Amino acid sequence: MAVVRQHAPHAQVMAAVKANAYGHDVALCAPVLAETGVDAFAVASLEEAETLHDLRLERPVCLLGGPFDAEEVAVAAARGYLLVIHEQRQLLWLATHAADAPLRLFIKVDTGMHRLGFAPDQLSAVFAGLQSHPCWQVLGLMSHLARSDTPEDPFSRQQAGVFVAAIAHFGHCTAGQHTLANSGGVLALPFTHQHWVRPGLMLYGLSPFAGHSGTEIGLQPVLSWRSEVVAIRELAPGDWLGYGAAWQAPAYCRVGVVAAGYGDGYPRHLGSGAPVTVAGQATRTLARVSMDMLFVDLTTVSAEIGASVVLMGAGGPALESLATRLDTISYELSCRMQMRVPRQLVS
Repeated sequence: MAVVRQHAPHAQVMAAVKANAYGHDVALCAPVLAETGVDAFAVASLEEAETLHDLRLERPVCLLGGPFDAEEVAVAAARGYLLVIHEQRQLLWLATHAADAPLRLFIKVDTGMHRLGFAPDQLSAVFAGLQSHPCWQVLGLMSHLARSDTPEDPFSRQQAGVFVAAIAHFGHCTAGQHTLANSGGVLALPFTHQHWVRPGLMLYGLSPFAGHSGTEIGLQPVLSWRSEVVAIRELAPGDWLGYGAAWQAPAYCRVGVVAAGYGDGYPRHLGSGAPVTVAGQATRTLARVSMDMLFVDLTTVSAEIGASVVLMGAGGPALESLATRLDTISYELSCRMQMRVPRQLVS
């Protein structure tokens, strides 16, 4: 949070905790974020909002997707959730099920990503319709940056231009609480900062920029995914290891069996050669990842059964570097962690 405040000192902070806090466990992360002073939380669905409601953190909760059906409107209205409205159908649901409720809304504008939101030329009709519901408060306009992970790309400035133009035309119909910047925008695109910023990935110490780790840009990784060695095998030259006999020992080697696998969310496609830390020493994985177990090379590592293993994160390989090995993004890798992996808050 300190880095967010440093880059956007005048903005209110809406912390994105969707997808179970990007896989980190919202029940652990949201209270900590509340203590650090975030002003609101953002989630993807009503179910996620209800999880936050049960935590009683006394912060507004924003449903980034708005209501997904008419039945959700009554619950959202009763809870006082902030609703992002991005299509006409949602406005009809609100008019039918919460016409007199004191709703607080954001109107989403499609500034070029073409995923969700009203086209700028539709906004006149949207705001004209909203005049029939004076008890609804439009907090501001919202949009989302498509290329903030590549800050040098001119497309972000193009999107910001569309957004600012929409504010110029319709901002007077709102409370002026507009929002555009995500993590990449917070860190590298100050012209996208509005009343609210919506950091997500950076709150967990991960970099939104390809080719950079969180630590390289002043962030502190939150995650340290740990397991331990549960068995040790000694292989002779030519011995095969694991499913499919996919790896053969070229010489004598000592192999540790670790209690983690693709059933826990450790990617099977990392396969042989992925970096891992065992008893504080750097080594690598071997053979195929199983559902519940994987192998690590202990040939040059001093470790016994029970030795600590850091699969990724603080104290081990950077999650961003593993994502690069998989030709994916750190967002996906952190969200892969399954709920059967216990989360523990360590101060």
